[in-house]
Amino acid sequence: MERPYDVGELSGPRARTLRLLREAAHELLRTGRPLTVPAAAELAGVSRATAYRYFPTRDAVVLHATMSLADFPLEDTTWAPPADTSPGEISARAAELVRVTAAWAFEHETELRTMLRFSLEPGREHMTPRRGLTNRGHWIAALLEGLPSDVPADARSRLAKALVPLFGSDAVVWTTDMANLSREQAIELLVWIAQVLVRATLAGW
Repeated sequence: MERPYDVGELSGPRARTLRLLREAAHELLRTGRPLTVPAAAELAGVSRATAYRYFPTRDAVVLHATMSLADFPLEDTTWAPPADTSPGEISARAAELVRVTAAWAFEHETELRTMLRFSLEPGREHMTPRRGLTNRGHWIAALLEGLPSDVPADARSRLAKALVPLFGSDAVVWTTDMANLSREQAIELLVWIAQVLVRATLAGW
């Protein structure tokens, strides 16, 4: 998949056109409408021929649409538990992480569901949100760095895997579609699960 244009790489009318198309792509994603070049062109108010110069494929529309999800709350790469974190603080840190990311996921539920549906199409295994968007692996790894040194590697690995479903589209889908929870109930359950998993790992279960 080609790297998308950046507005900063263009100037004048071309930058404005790209900005309009990118905004249109995000609106299509936000509302769950088809992520196609013609749809983006119509919403942006430009001709299809013009749109295809910026978005040559459907994948390009998707890339630009997801670039608009840059408001993820934990983009600060310095986020990590304190070096000398007590077991109780690790549990609280896990709760904080899951609560913030879950709230973000529900705010972007339509976008995440659309991307999930798109990623499940044949040949789309590389697409977000299966890889990207929430950057869950980074935050889980940062959280686990605060575990006591005597927690064995297999327990750390098990905890890391167990925390995965508490993030992104995965968390939204199973809590609402399968468990039939409201947004508030879902977030509280996700937070509780994170705390239980951390405490169980610390207890050597």
